[in-house]
Amino acid sequence: MTGGKIFKVTFYLFISVILLAGVESCKKDNGNEMPPGNSAGSLEPVSEITLDVTEPSGLSFGPGDSTLLVVSDNTNKVYEMTLEGNVIRELAYSGNDLEGVTCNPFENKVVVTEERKRQLVVLDYSDGTEQERFDIPTGGNTDNKGPEGVSYNTNNRVYYIVNEDLPGELILWSNTLGVISTTPLHFASDYSAIFTDAKNALIYIVSDESKALYKCDYNANVITGYPLPDTKFEGIAVDSNSGLVYLVNDKTCKLYIFKILN
Repeated sequence: MTGGKIFKVTFYLFISVILLAGVESCKKDNGNEMPPGNSAGSLEPVSEITLDVTEPSGLSFGPGDSTLLVVSDNTNKVYEMTLEGNVIRELAYSGNDLEGVTCNPFENKVVVTEERKRQLVVLDYSDGTEQERFDIPTGGNTDNKGPEGVSYNTNNRVYYIVNEDLPGELILWSNTLGVISTTPLHFASDYSAIFTDAKNALIYIVSDESKALYKCDYNANVITGYPLPDTKFEGIAVDSNSGLVYLVNDKTCKLYIFKILN
């Protein structure tokens, strides 16, 4: 083989290795993922409760943080439960591809996300009837990679929404201003739930595929990452006074309660 041919073969082999390395680096790791340079925290299991709600896919405190609101991706209904996971009532509204839920205590409203329609739906808390719905513009156009979680921040009275993937985004929105800001998210494989801790000016974001919970500042910079025991955690509420974390799992149909240790 001549020197010129050897050079060409070597060059093409080199390019092939680079391209393969690039493909591998883009693959998603379904293990616990902690962003480099951020501290890893730990959660202590407190209880694990089987729910009478199939495919629970969103979680929030009700008014006064004395109950829990949960949506089912199977029945497309909203339920109110005790903090121990006992269903108190089923709201009248029936939706489509429900993924997230939150409570707006100032207006006595419950707000849910319909992922495939990319909409927020406003419900009356008292009787559960639909009041309004709003389109939420997100990046990408994959049907089942839309708004996955929502949480109302009582500090600034703004809704914090996570777009699941393709792309992952944190969207700040209000019904008077529309989209206030959109922040790309890159620290996890996907984004399945969000909770705003107004008392401490923090947000908590869950990743189903990364099997992790992330404590972030309001700009979505990760402060601490917490490994989770399984995939399919898709709803979160955090009691900042007790340090208890409430999580629902879409696969096991259970409510998990953890204590934040650090």
